[in-house]
Amino acid sequence: MAASTLDALLGALSVEIEAFAICEIGEDVRLIIPPVDMIEVHHILEGTLHLTIDESETVEAGPGAMLIVPPGRLQHLATSSKALTSKGTYDVCVPVREGMLVVDATDGSEPTLRIACGAVMPDEGGSYGPLQSLTRPVVENLSDFPVVSAAFAALLEEVAAPKEGTRAFTSALMKACLVMLLRRHLETSRIAGTAPALFHDARIGRAVAVVLDRPAAAHSVTTLAKEAGMSRSAFAREFKAALDLTPMEFVARVRLNLAHRLLLSTGIRVEGIAATVGFNSRSHFSRLFREHYGIDPSSFRRRNKALTQN
Repeated sequence: MAASTLDALLGALSVEIEAFAICEIGEDVRLIIPPVDMIEVHHILEGTLHLTIDESETVEAGPGAMLIVPPGRLQHLATSSKALTSKGTYDVCVPVREGMLVVDATDGSEPTLRIACGAVMPDEGGSYGPLQSLTRPVVENLSDFPVVSAAFAALLEEVAAPKEGTRAFTSALMKACLVMLLRRHLETSRIAGTAPALFHDARIGRAVAVVLDRPAAAHSVTTLAKEAGMSRSAFAREFKAALDLTPMEFVARVRLNLAHRLLLSTGIRVEGIAATVGFNSRSHFSRLFREHYGIDPSSFRRRNKALTQN
């Protein structure tokens, strides 16, 4: 999947991150995070993380790195594999301002490892979008991206002095870093000739890229299966498993997202937007738009115009 399609993919599937905790871990302490039903994101702000997953897989990451951990995994976070003291997450949580938590696993010492933690939030339909079929951890060093370095510095500043809006601001910073992580992951996977962890099969990624690059084309399950080089039935099955959407539901979602942006940023008539993004009729477009956004396109445009004028 081309890296240039990443922003469109994330936008079409409404992936967001909710920041919720800062973990501070001491030199000889191991923080135990029990399996949870959510995708977790870790930003290494200071120190080097030794992460053990399900007591078998080990990942090491330094400052400026970011990790995504699939749901339902037991995690041990420490500064080394020789940590002597174990702390359970729920035993060392301290609420702070703006709904954030500080997980103090220092055992009374100075922290040698500081991590910003967040959770990927599902969209309205309960889907995790491009992370739906994540089966293995993703880790990338992002310290060479100036924008990520700036985001990490801002995260540290917010952590040091939480204030009004800290949680929303931190979530926005983490979302920006997630985009860079996925971009780097797609690039390194392509160079290595391996399937990205976002998909069970790189062929699904090719079909996704076709839809994002040409949303108004006459896509069908058959044409997309051909792009993927798969049989129609196998493609439909694997696509659903990867994105928790059928191929044609995904096509509609991408078109609706593009239409949403055009309604906000242009004066094109509604029927013109419907045709531009690939819908055969205004009525079909309006019905799907209302189902997805809870309002018809014309009313949505009028409401937004009124809000911007006030």
